[in-house]
Amino acid sequence: MDDILWKSELRQAVTDIDELCWILAIRPCSVRTDYPLLVPRPFVDLMERGNPNDPLLLQVLPRSEENQAIGGFSKDPLGEIAATKEGGAHWMGVLNKYTGRTLLLASNECGMHCRFCFRRHFPKVDANMKTLLASVRHNTAIEEVILSGGDPLMLDDDALDSLFQSILRMKQIRRIRIHSRLPVVLPSRLTPKLAEILTLSIPVYLVLHVNHPNELSDVFLERRELLTKPVMMAQTVLLRDINDETETLCRLFRRLINARILPYYLHQLDRVEGSAHFEVPPDRGLKILAELRERLPGYAMPAYVREVGGKTCKEVITE
Repeated sequence: MDDILWKSELRQAVTDIDELCWILAIRPCSVRTDYPLLVPRPFVDLMERGNPNDPLLLQVLPRSEENQAIGGFSKDPLGEIAATKEGGAHWMGVLNKYTGRTLLLASNECGMHCRFCFRRHFPKVDANMKTLLASVRHNTAIEEVILSGGDPLMLDDDALDSLFQSILRMKQIRRIRIHSRLPVVLPSRLTPKLAEILTLSIPVYLVLHVNHPNELSDVFLERRELLTKPVMMAQTVLLRDINDETETLCRLFRRLINARILPYYLHQLDRVEGSAHFEVPPDRGLKILAELRERLPGYAMPAYVREVGGKTCKEVITE
C-alpha cells in the first residue's frame, strides 16, 4: 500500500509544456529540445502562479537556450559514459572512480527532469543488477556503496529492499549512501515502509538534492520525520537566477539544519550540453560562500566543489 500514492502521483506528472504554462497562468512557451519535460504535480504546486521566473519553474521548463552550442559544454562532461561502456555500446551502471567506494546507477529513471542534469544525454540501457553487484562483491577494497542514477528511490520498495539485502551480504561493505531528489519533489515517497527498509545494520546516508528553500514543503518536512535511522544530508547545485544570492542560500541552509539535514556539497554546475544558461562564475560562488560564513554556523556550510573528469575526487573551489 505504501507504494501506491507516490506511483500514482508520478503517473500524473506534467509532461506537456503548454499544460504546465496553463496551470501556472503564464504565457505558452513551447520549445523543442531533446530532453522531455517531466515534473510531478506536488512540485508544480510549490511554484508561484503568474510568475514565469519562479525559481522552481526555471529548473524544469525547457528553454530555447538549451539548443545553443556553447564551447566547453559537452554531452558527457565528466567522461562517465566512456568509462562505463562495455564493447563500446552499453551503459554498464557502475563507476569505480573513488577510492574505497563504488557508485551504482541503480535506476535509469528520475521523478523529475532537471534541465541542468549532467546525465541528461546518457543512453537508457538497463544494466543487469546481479552483474553490477557481482563486480562489487569481487572487489574487496570497496567498503562503501553509493546508489545514484537516475534516482535510486524510483525503485519500488521490494526492489529496493532486495538490493539492500544483497549489499548487506557483502561483508566488506560498511556504509551505503543514497543520492536522491525524489523525496523533495515527491514527498509521498517517504513512507513508514521506506523508513523500515532504510533501517539497516550498517550506516545509511541519504543525500537529498535540493536547490531552493521553496522546495522544502510542509509535506516534505512532516514526512521527513518518518526517517529516524538514516543520516540525512543535502547537496545543492549553484544555478544562475535560481539560487545565486546569499539570502536565498542562507534561507535554504537554515531550513535544512532546522530539519536535521546537513548541507553537504554546493556544486559548481557540471558543464553539460544545454545547461550553459545556468552557469554561475566561480568567483561569484566564492563571494556568496564568504558572505554565508558570516551568517551561518560552521555545520551549515557545505563544501563548494566541482567534478573534474578523470579525477578520483571532487575539487574544492578556493579561487
